[in-house]
Amino acid sequence: MKKLLLLTLSLLFTATIATAQDFPMADGSIVTCSGTFSDSGGPTADYQNSENSIFTICSPFDTDFMSLNFTFWDLGVGDILLVYDGDMATGSPLAVYSTTNVPGLITSSATNCLTFRFISGATGVADGWQAAVLCIDNCQTIANTVTSTPAADGDGITRICQGETINFSATTVFSVDGTGATSEWRFDDGTVVAGNTASKSYPNAGIYRADYVTFDVNGCRDRFFDDVVIQVSTTPDFTGTLAADTSICFGESTIITGMVETVEFVADVAPPIAGTTFLPDGSGVSYQTCIDVTGFPAGSTFQNASDLLNFFINMEHSYLGDLDISLTAPDGSSIQIITYPNGGGGTFLGVPIDVDTNLNPGTGFIYTFTEATTATQTLAQAAGGFGTTLPAGDYRTEDPFSAFIGAPLNGLWCLTIVDNIGSDNGFIFEWGINFNPVIIPAAGRFEPGEVTEQWLTNADITATNGSDITVTPTVAGQNCYDFELTDSFGCTYTETVCIDVAPEITSVQPADIIVCQNTGSVTVDLTAKDDEIRNGLVATDYDVTYFNSDADAQADMNPILTPDAFAVTTSTTVWARVFDNVNSCFKTEQVNVTFQEVNYNTVADLELCDDLSADQVETFDLTSQIAGILGSQSSADFNIAFFNSQADADANTGAITTPAAYDNVSNPEIIYVRVSNAQDQDCYQTGQFNIEVLSAPAIGAVSDVSDCATNPITNQLDLVLADYDAAVLNGQSAAAYTITYYNSEANAQSGASALSSPYASTDQETIYARITDNATGCFDYTSFNITVEVCEVVIPEGFSPNNDGINDTFSIPNLEQYPNFELTVFNRNGSTVYETKASNYEEFAGVPNKGALAGDGLLPVGTYFYVIKYNDAETEDVASWVYINY
Repeated sequence: MKKLLLLTLSLLFTATIATAQDFPMADGSIVTCSGTFSDSGGPTADYQNSENSIFTICSPFDTDFMSLNFTFWDLGVGDILLVYDGDMATGSPLAVYSTTNVPGLITSSATNCLTFRFISGATGVADGWQAAVLCIDNCQTIANTVTSTPAADGDGITRICQGETINFSATTVFSVDGTGATSEWRFDDGTVVAGNTASKSYPNAGIYRADYVTFDVNGCRDRFFDDVVIQVSTTPDFTGTLAADTSICFGESTIITGMVETVEFVADVAPPIAGTTFLPDGSGVSYQTCIDVTGFPAGSTFQNASDLLNFFINMEHSYLGDLDISLTAPDGSSIQIITYPNGGGGTFLGVPIDVDTNLNPGTGFIYTFTEATTATQTLAQAAGGFGTTLPAGDYRTEDPFSAFIGAPLNGLWCLTIVDNIGSDNGFIFEWGINFNPVIIPAAGRFEPGEVTEQWLTNADITATNGSDITVTPTVAGQNCYDFELTDSFGCTYTETVCIDVAPEITSVQPADIIVCQNTGSVTVDLTAKDDEIRNGLVATDYDVTYFNSDADAQADMNPILTPDAFAVTTSTTVWARVFDNVNSCFKTEQVNVTFQEVNYNTVADLELCDDLSADQVETFDLTSQIAGILGSQSSADFNIAFFNSQADADANTGAITTPAAYDNVSNPEIIYVRVSNAQDQDCYQTGQFNIEVLSAPAIGAVSDVSDCATNPITNQLDLVLADYDAAVLNGQSAAAYTITYYNSEANAQSGASALSSPYASTDQETIYARITDNATGCFDYTSFNITVEVCEVVIPEGFSPNNDGINDTFSIPNLEQYPNFELTVFNRNGSTVYETKASNYEEFAGVPNKGALAGDGLLPVGTYFYVIKYNDAETEDVASWVYINY
């Protein structure tokens, strides 16, 4: 019927009622400026018989009037609704409404509240009523503009990290007059800061609100609450971020898994009651404690049994059998936890002090009451024998949670404990209610988004597979690795996973065990290598055992049973297992048993030529013999030392300390050599070779040379070097020696840059002659000096060009000394018959090259005239005659 009647209402009211929150009639109160007030049956059901309840509706603003506009009314005969101006149903009512007295618009006149009391008769019910709730603002408009740093996101929420500080500021505009106005910041922890600026730090995750309040001189304020809503990031859940092994041996690897989930924050709508509270002994004595639940939207009701996850009691008591415990909702509906009598007898709750005269608290156990599958028994069903303690854990209640359906969520939820029998007492330490997070209002919950998750860079990370890393620590001790999450609030959280790494086993591979022979059967003592393998490790902390394979050593299987008498017939390899008795770690080392003879390979003697001192002492590089002595044997496997006697070589004492630069002590001299196995000096062989200093060859003296310049232009003398060989040889066989010439002593010593013959020598130059013994390579050298002279020009008075080899040309010795001379020959008629000059000089041989007879044969016998022009400022030209005769 109510639905049909509603169709007759205006569209405006229909829309308002359909979208507004409904507040059914019940004992309680709300603070709101919107919604629908209805009878206890709500918009669709009737109210009940024998109701007598009081409900108050107030504006959140003290300066407002509260107004209700009744849009539907249907009461049974005798049922009444009383209305009071204020927050209590006392004094004279503002109005009384019944079947015939229908309310319309009701407004308070002195307060910001209206209180309603409804009384229904024992018989007959009706549809009830519906009324729209609104507040009447009696003040000027006061508008605040609020900012925060950091700034709010697009949805108006300021999101920060734990420990971050927010700076608040605000400005206000008044519609009429702001003279004398005051302002303050109100924070939800009770802090109040006067003025329009404030700062506040938020160390803990959660939802916080800051309200900027401005009052004018009339007490009016702005009409907006929670100007700034703050969400402080929750610490993520790193459960599952752990290492496969928390302790490893040095050099081993392990996998560390990175797991992280952001955590939802859900406002605690029912903060638990904590504190030690005595439960006195008595017959029917009742103890009650209540939690005021306020976090749900006004008018919210219990809809499903799952709305209540559980509730818990941390308590102790020495006699379960005399207790009656119940939980009551704000509307009076209740469920029994345990009902007296219950058969619990002397079962203890927690660990009480079972002495009536001792009123000190015992130890409380937490008993959680839930309808989850983890709870299978009630307290009464789980009770044990006398003096036994009921274990902490999950239990069922005797009545189902569904008994609370329809009850208001907001209001007092009360725990009532009744002690029914004399003797025995107890204590409650804490109790609380846990509602299902899914019913917590969206404004009371949030969960940061995940932006990035990563392992921080670490040199130990050798592989990455998604969020799993493989680490190989490089140092002993505790090694830690950081897994990092950055959430959508810009907050970074780090989980550190640490691994204990055992000390490094610093064992080493020992030197080979040398069997100084090629074949045969011998036994060797492997244990003689124990200390060498331990490399300084304490023997009592590290055991050494031997195996025939590395696989056996790794698995600690099939050890060599008699390592101190290990039989071998050929080169073989065994493995030592070094076990750390403290940390149960191990390391294996290879041990080689090597059959190996030592061979000395004969080498040629070393010979050096004596230097010019002729002292028969030279510096020898004995090490140049090493490669030949070893032959195919590896220098890594053998040591070579040089000695001055066989006795020293056998005893391995008194070795030559500078074999690469050894001065002989006699000539010739025997050098003794010891070739030893590098890993077993007692496995050796000796040999010898000679060193000898060879004498330099004898060399003759060469006389100094003084002669006219072959080329007066350059003042050089052409030397035919072989002309001096005989003097150098001084009677020795030319076949036994090689003679070379040099223009510096350094070249003569090194044999570099020998001179070619003929050699154009300059004045005052020294020439070095070197004689080398072809058999030994030894040499000596001597020197001689060159003097180049400028000689007088001698002009003959005649010549006979008859080819008898005597004076066949007009030869003018030393004329070439003048680089620019010119020679012209004339006949007695003054005609030129021959011309030549320094640049193309040819001696005149009686054949004309000028005039009518040029090239026709010999000139006739007779006197001819010539002119020599030296073209030299210091030399006078010559004009004279020459006679040609045949």
